[in-house]
Amino acid sequence: MKSVSQTLLAAALGVLVASCNQTPPATEKAGPAAAAPAPTPVTPDSVAKAATTPTAETPPPATAAAPVAQTVKVSFSFKTDAKSDGPSGPKTSAHLILQGGKTQDVDLGQFTGKPDVVDKEKAKLAGFPSGMLLGFRSYDPGSGTSQDLAVMNVGGRQLRIVQRKLEEQAEKVPEFQTSRELDLPAGALVEAGPTVKK
Repeated sequence: MKSVSQTLLAAALGVLVASCNQTPPATEKAGPAAAAPAPTPVTPDSVAKAATTPTAETPPPATAAAPVAQTVKVSFSFKTDAKSDGPSGPKTSAHLILQGGKTQDVDLGQFTGKPDVVDKEKAKLAGFPSGMLLGFRSYDPGSGTSQDLAVMNVGGRQLRIVQRKLEEQAEKVPEFQTSRELDLPAGALVEAGPTVKK
């Protein structure tokens, strides 16, 4: 009887050990978890690419178009006023004409006789500002006085009109003084045009 009970006990222990040993080892992967792909590592390049890639909800920022450069032609216009005849001759009305976008006619005033437009060589000899765009000199023989006027291009942003009065007997040549400034369109390309005489 004792040997039968020992045999049954040994058989029960064997079944119990066999059922407990059904768990797969830790190195094995069972079921659907084994087929899942490994996650993609996150790198700084992938984060930067994701941040700058436009999506349907966030359109890319619009870039502002650069302004088109506008050419502005600048010239003098002289008109003799026969009614203003005096001891030194008739007066001449001088105008500065700006053409480009919209035409501007700027009255520069009246001058004695016929103003003489100075070129680069004359401007250098007469002490006009270097780099001037246009200039002229008016001379009154009755008083011996010259009036000089020059137009300067200030970086394509403004036209600066400078003037001086030069007495024949003066010991010192006066400096040019700014008389007016005219705004130009942004980024304007300024060109000197031919003088119109009427």
